[in-house]
Amino acid sequence: MFDKFKLKHRYLLTQSGNIRLRYIVGAAATFITIIVFGMVMNWDKGEEGNDLLISDTSIIPKIIRQNDYNPEQPGNGIEPFLSRMGKRPVFDKPYEWVKTITVKRGDTLGVLMENTGLTGEDYVAALKTLQQQVDPSSIKPDHKITVTTTRLKDTNTIQNITYIYDSLTSVHLTRNSENQWQAQKIQRPLEIKTHAKTLTIENSIYGSMGKAGVPDGIINDMIKAYSWTVDFQRDIWGDEGVEVLYETKETDDGEYVRSHRLLYANLKLRNKEMPIYLFEKDKGFPNYFEPNGLSIRRTLMKTPIDGARLSSGYGMRKHPVLGYSKMHAGIDFAAPTGTPIFAAGDGVVQRANRFSSYGNYIKIRHNATYSTAYAHLSRFAKGISAGTRVKQGQVIGYVGSTGRSTGPHLHYEIHKNGKQVNPLSVDLPLGEQLTGTNLANFKKIVAERDLKYKSLLEQ
Repeated sequence: MFDKFKLKHRYLLTQSGNIRLRYIVGAAATFITIIVFGMVMNWDKGEEGNDLLISDTSIIPKIIRQNDYNPEQPGNGIEPFLSRMGKRPVFDKPYEWVKTITVKRGDTLGVLMENTGLTGEDYVAALKTLQQQVDPSSIKPDHKITVTTTRLKDTNTIQNITYIYDSLTSVHLTRNSENQWQAQKIQRPLEIKTHAKTLTIENSIYGSMGKAGVPDGIINDMIKAYSWTVDFQRDIWGDEGVEVLYETKETDDGEYVRSHRLLYANLKLRNKEMPIYLFEKDKGFPNYFEPNGLSIRRTLMKTPIDGARLSSGYGMRKHPVLGYSKMHAGIDFAAPTGTPIFAAGDGVVQRANRFSSYGNYIKIRHNATYSTAYAHLSRFAKGISAGTRVKQGQVIGYVGSTGRSTGPHLHYEIHKNGKQVNPLSVDLPLGEQLTGTNLANFKKIVAERDLKYKSLLEQ
């Protein structure tokens, strides 16, 4: 008997006769648990013990807002905790939350309205009202519907529903004083904002300008403007400077919607500055001019394609398919299938059909001296055929790999007096020169743009 007691004594007490720590901690934890449980079970029961009255919602705003509190959605806010105790929050002040529904492929307006939570006659009335403003054929994936619900006491009421096309256009459904639905189409106005950037090209002009926050549309406009005089594959080595002054269209609260116009650009190639300014000599026909009033636009573009890599130059080379040396009477631009190809200049299409090893082929006569040819196209642009008149920069076809080709690319040729010449070295005629009143007006614009660019950079 005594031996058994000594065994227990050894587990309960230390050699010095103190109670072991693990028993003290265990007892304390049990005591605290009992106290907390008793407090929770008796927390603000009220007279009937059924509802938790929250007269001052300031005690839970952080929890509610962080979780987009929706009392009808299990798992949000404090609702699950209160439900487990048999209590539901009763708000004596209105509280609102917003639910967002994203349109998926195949969704109809009726299905979307069902997802709002409306039922019965209320659903039918809201749907009919919304159909007056939303054309069912205009519904597209990624459009959104927002539903604003108000909770008062223990009642939830859907107050308004908004169908959002984009950041500019939406249809707002609200209840009037007679609790009837009414719809209003809202078109947010756009404002034109002017921006100035200065940057250094690191690897690519697209990547560097995009990193500086210049929109893609402005980058494309700049590349097209310089494409008559700059070969962006061979002339851009990195470390070139770029200055741009451009406009964007934005909402009244500053949200970017789309690019608008490139007003001024200055490309600095190996210490040579090439500033250009947008000027509209004839209404509806804007063009870019050098500071002296000379149009940067030449008779022909050296690179009639955007974002392509020069994969083969002009001259003798070992043919990649035939395997022997052969004259390559043009230049090749490697690009993904379907990349747009532009007419290098104004002119008339002489042929647009399949032509020998060239595959799908287009030839354009620009004047008595110059013609251009485009080969290996995947397809022709709509309306392009022999006899069609085209404008410089107009899309005439798309990159492909038809004919004798090892991969998708554009084979581009310039013909001068019927002979193929090197597109990268041919001296093309200069563009238009402004004179008289046009030159005077242009000089004023140059001074204004320079001042605007400088002031924006200093802000």
